Amino acid sequence: MPINIDWKSPRVSTITVLLAISIIGISLGIVVSKFSFEVSLALVLGIIVFILTLVNTEAGLAILIFSMLLSPEIVIGEVPGRDIVIRFDDLLLIIITFAWLAKTAINKGLALFIKTPLNKAIGVYVLICVIATLRGAALGYLTPEKGLFYVLRYIEYFLLYILVVNHIHSRKQIKFFLGAFFITCAIVSVYGLIQIPQGIRVSAPFEGQVGEPNTFGGYLLFIFCLALGISLKKVPKNLRLALAGLIILISFPFLYTLSRASYVAIIFSFLTFILFSKRKLVLITVMTTIAVSVLVIRPEAVLERVKYTFAFEDESLARVGGVYLDYSSSARIFSWMDSFNTWKKHPILGRGISGIGLIDGQYIRTLPEMGIIGFFAFLWLLWTIYKNSLGIYKQMDDNLYKGLTLGFIAGFIGLAVHALTANTFILIRVMEPFWFIAGIIMMLPKVKEEEEIEIERIEEEEKKEEEKKMKEEEKKEEEEKKEEEEEEGIGGGWHWDY
Repeated sequence: MPINIDWKSPRVSTITVLLAISIIGISLGIVVSKFSFEVSLALVLGIIVFILTLVNTEAGLAILIFSMLLSPEIVIGEVPGRDIVIRFDDLLLIIITFAWLAKTAINKGLALFIKTPLNKAIGVYVLICVIATLRGAALGYLTPEKGLFYVLRYIEYFLLYILVVNHIHSRKQIKFFLGAFFITCAIVSVYGLIQIPQGIRVSAPFEGQVGEPNTFGGYLLFIFCLALGISLKKVPKNLRLALAGLIILISFPFLYTLSRASYVAIIFSFLTFILFSKRKLVLITVMTTIAVSVLVIRPEAVLERVKYTFAFEDESLARVGGVYLDYSSSARIFSWMDSFNTWKKHPILGRGISGIGLIDGQYIRTLPEMGIIGFFAFLWLLWTIYKNSLGIYKQMDDNLYKGLTLGFIAGFIGLAVHALTANTFILIRVMEPFWFIAGIIMMLPKVKEEEEIEIERIEEEEKKEEEKKMKEEEKKEEEEKKEEEEEEGIGGGWHWDY
């Protein structure tokens, strides 16, 4: 006799869930026992985030924002000569992606990919990355595992962008995510302030024994621009004061990163603000005030860092216009020359990602890694970001959206300058915030359109409600008038008494 099970029964559902939890718990126990405490903890937290994201994707993305700067490194294995290290936010992004894919599969109404202005440029760039790296691995220019790791890292950033554009659909979400970014930045800025008295170059938390102040400088520059862009528009007073406080808070650890690339980059960001903003006098005043304050206060570490660039005279050093540069800058320039010579031997597709070793400079690194084709694909991607962001900025009339877009453009220009002497567009702590905000920016026209549709819908409903009330009032007046006429008919005229 067949057994009939009502799968929709609450009792059956409860038993199924408990059984699934038991299986997951047993499996997790087996896996956890084979790894270190850190890996085990990461796995447990990962499962929690997966379940949370299934229920609420917004919460998962918010956790990811905080983890971008506040997550530790995890050693998951080792190869000869070095450990294999990932950050917890790498793991989180993978988990959130799988949760999103699962949610998309369950809910047929959710789209897997949304068309955006950047899709084509991103697709072409990723394709060339893959082809160049596979070619480099086949020809023995790079280690396949290392090349694959870097390519996956690049794809990870674009995956984050896709996640964001698929999820953004309201002003409430945008404000929520921006709040998460600004709170995270405030936390790491305080952490940076604590480091200043120690006399070391300021860097972000969880950077290991050797910090990355140049990376931290790029991150602070980008968030600084977002905050300044919004504060330049007519936003609520409380928000403007909070952003002003954040800008001041960011300024001190930014200076003490002693990142010369960041110093130069922020000048170009300010020039971008001055070019596109109507409040040019305010910006020029702020820029002048900061410059004068540095000269008056004379922070020794900052000034020494700038002077150090031109403090040596040695024939072995690089020269620019007859001026000798320091040993670090000279080594960077010499590596650029080697990189250019390497590119000339592999001009079309280069040696593949990670095929030339460590070179500080995004553009000069891309050329020998991906050849002239990959180099122009990268420039096309940057141009596409700038062109569409500028178009959205001109299109927006909402103060929050316009200010955010202005800040993004200024931050993007700053990072593009920063990338002259750093691998800015592959740095995880800079690129995760960048591509997250890029996703928001590209969705602003759609969000604005949906807001306008919603406003029209509300106005239409109010209009219908008003018309309904008017009809009801007219009907009521007619009924009252009719009653009065009937009363007059009964009470008026001649009455005969018998």
